[in-house]
Amino acid sequence: MTRIPGRLAVASLATHRLIVAVPNTGPAEVASNLPRTAAADMLRRLADHLDSPAGRCETARLTGHPCPLHDAPTAPRPADPYEGDLDLDVDALLAGLADHLAAEAAAPTSSTGPDPEGDLDAGTVRDALAFNDDEHDQALATLRDVLLDTSLSRTPDQALAAARIILAAHAQQLAALVEAEHRATRTRYGLNRSTRGLLTGYSNARRTLHTYADHLAAEQARAEEQTAP
Repeated sequence: MTRIPGRLAVASLATHRLIVAVPNTGPAEVASNLPRTAAADMLRRLADHLDSPAGRCETARLTGHPCPLHDAPTAPRPADPYEGDLDLDVDALLAGLADHLAAEAAAPTSSTGPDPEGDLDAGTVRDALAFNDDEHDQALATLRDVLLDTSLSRTPDQALAAARIILAAHAQQLAALVEAEHRATRTRYGLNRSTRGLLTGYSNARRTLHTYADHLAAEQARAEEQTAP
């Protein structure tokens, strides 16, 4: 017959600093938002507390001896087939977890960099472009930031999306430069037989760059529609 607990508790790292879960079968799990060395020290202190005969009340903690009131021997309860020597099991578990956390804290860090904190999604790249709007070369500054930010994980699809967004912005920048040259040339020399071919070339180049940027934007929009929930 399956045993049903009399009370259920829900805990998360939003309300607890250290959570240890011990299932009936399988390995124990530990979660903590403390530094690993601090978590290991706390687990050791918990193990020492369980191993000590004192500690059930303030009197025992102050004297170091069992309290005659709270630590008095109690009548043995019926054996539970689902539990062994719980104190010894938890004591060994906490000591083992403490040693494991301490060993991980002492181990050299990986050369692959810090653990990713998020994804390099399209919104992140667009935010970077907006942030670099005042830069002399917006696309170049954004490419620099994306390449340097190793805190974000990236899949091949996310990297392709970032490339589309940045290259589209770069193409629009180039189109604006061509338009500025077209305007400056026409203002300085006017439209005549000598300048007509040059101005037409500027117009064609600008149109080609806009078309390329629009093509990249359309491809990215289709990709985002396919991955939308």
